[in-house]
Amino acid sequence: MRRNKVLIIAVLLILFIPVRSQQTPYSFGIFNFTNTAKTAGLGGYSIASLESDPSTSILTPSNINSDNHGKLLLNYVNYFADTDYGLINYTHRFKNIGLISTSLVYCNYGEFDYTDPSGLSNGNSFSANDLMLQIGHSRKIAEQLQIGVNLKIAGSFYEQYSALAIGSDISLTYVNEETLFASSLLVQNIGTSISEFQNNSLRTKLPFNIQFSMNKKLAHAPLKVHFIYHDLNRWRISQNTNQNNMNRNAVTQFSFDFFNHVAVGGEFLFSENFHVRLGYDFLTRRDLQPTSRPGTIGISWGVGFKIKKISINYSNAKYHFSGASNTITITKKIGKASN
Repeated sequence: MRRNKVLIIAVLLILFIPVRSQQTPYSFGIFNFTNTAKTAGLGGYSIASLESDPSTSILTPSNINSDNHGKLLLNYVNYFADTDYGLINYTHRFKNIGLISTSLVYCNYGEFDYTDPSGLSNGNSFSANDLMLQIGHSRKIAEQLQIGVNLKIAGSFYEQYSALAIGSDISLTYVNEETLFASSLLVQNIGTSISEFQNNSLRTKLPFNIQFSMNKKLAHAPLKVHFIYHDLNRWRISQNTNQNNMNRNAVTQFSFDFFNHVAVGGEFLFSENFHVRLGYDFLTRRDLQPTSRPGTIGISWGVGFKIKKISINYSNAKYHFSGASNTITITKKIGKASN
């Protein structure tokens, strides 16, 4: 019991230490990728879950649970401008260690032409790629509470230049099966760069973020409602200069800044084998929408279904009229039952 109290106190201390120091611009965006279809379909942020689906534990390590043992997860994201990225994840329970989740994330930004100052190509090209290795571990510290930690090492390789960084995530997940309520607290991307593209440059910070999420399954309806509040470490987070410069009274400005942190989602659980998801991110809509016609920017949706022993999830997230981000996640159990 004393050990559990020490762990909880340590997590609470970590929450408040980096808040003021992480305000500068960051590099290594791969640390902040939305890596699975279920997450993308519900708004793009971490959610609380101790279900058999291992996809939510990639962002939130305290979601790793015994039902994830032996499951292989493959994810692919078709992004913009010839950019795509993928992930492979496997979770295994070791006898003397416990549950370990391992992930490898790869991002390809496409091919770029070498040109002279006037824009003429010399016929050669180069590539730009990111690579990240992640190891996660979780442990139950109370009857309804789990703690989890991710360790992440990432590298960026752009033409002849490269950089390395190391980071960590710490999270808590609370699940009450009787009331059908769950919540999580995630401290994401604690760390810094190890080496830079240029030897004389300063160390850059990672995309540090503190997120709180909660969800409630309705007792008499096939619906689970999600609420996410992200970027607790910063108050004014909008990058839209036009929106920030608008004349507002204090109440309107507070409301505007508050909802920039909010994402909401809903899961329609029609059966154990078929789910439909819908998400809405206020910040994405406000920062990326054209002033003339906002359309469906900031809205995401997805479906999940099972075919025999394979789970397939798909999501579509709208960021611009030129296209959408499509994510597909396939999960299959390949390991034997844990002891």
